[in-house]
Amino acid sequence: MTDAKKPKLTANRRGRPRQDMGAAALNDDRPFVTSLARGLSILRAFQAEDMVLGTQVIAERTGLHKTTVSRLLGTLTKLGYLRYLPEYGKYAVSNQVLTLGFAAIGRFGFAEMVRGHMEKIASGGDCAVALSVRDERDMMFVELIRKPTAVALNLNVGSRIPLALSAPGRAYLAFAEGQERERAFADLAKLYGDSWEERVRPDLQAALDRFVTQGYADSFGDWNAQHNAIAVPVREPLTGDIYTISVGGNAALLPPETLRAQHLPQLLSAAQAISTLGGRVH
Repeated sequence: MTDAKKPKLTANRRGRPRQDMGAAALNDDRPFVTSLARGLSILRAFQAEDMVLGTQVIAERTGLHKTTVSRLLGTLTKLGYLRYLPEYGKYAVSNQVLTLGFAAIGRFGFAEMVRGHMEKIASGGDCAVALSVRDERDMMFVELIRKPTAVALNLNVGSRIPLALSAPGRAYLAFAEGQERERAFADLAKLYGDSWEERVRPDLQAALDRFVTQGYADSFGDWNAQHNAIAVPVREPLTGDIYTISVGGNAALLPPETLRAQHLPQLLSAAQAISTLGGRVH
């Protein structure tokens, strides 16, 4: 089936609180703080392309009542995580949120080491090299390096791409433990509805099977007909969190054979080097 004839996938991207996967949360005796989860879901409602968001849109994305959203927006604004812009009557994420992200990615010089490898890979052609993490049903770019001539579908740091259809998402799922992958599959089944069993799951499983034999994930026109990419997973040394490093770009400039011959060796080398990064908790 050609890309032009593939059925259009529809997805309900209404946000929901992510369950805490920390050791404390694994203890069923610990209470689940609903108000905290709702507050975090509001922060997660903001996407890279959003300059500002109003109460109505946030309520739609989170599934929360507007009254609840208004109350939580006030709290998050007082804490400095959001800014209220009276000229728009809407809210924007403040730079206070950045401190949380940098605190995670900055451990042991992890970001600096990864960025060095990414810059080396990006210097080899018209491509975009991305460091990504899972964000519920998507993968989110936390670092992106590309040449000015590289076509990357207007993607930037903070942009999200589909977990099931993209090379970073497939690399993540290939590296995820059994129960974690099962939970992701169940979430994706809700997202895609009938398309999950008819098309998405078979294509995803085939990609995961290829990962076992070839050692990297691929997406050649699966997410976007004009985009090809390959990706490998890496673990952050302290927490074991899974990141992915991917190389992608315009399919006309980066056919599969070019990605495999030119960029894959550097990608695999980078993953090997990063996997040896160690660190201690001080």
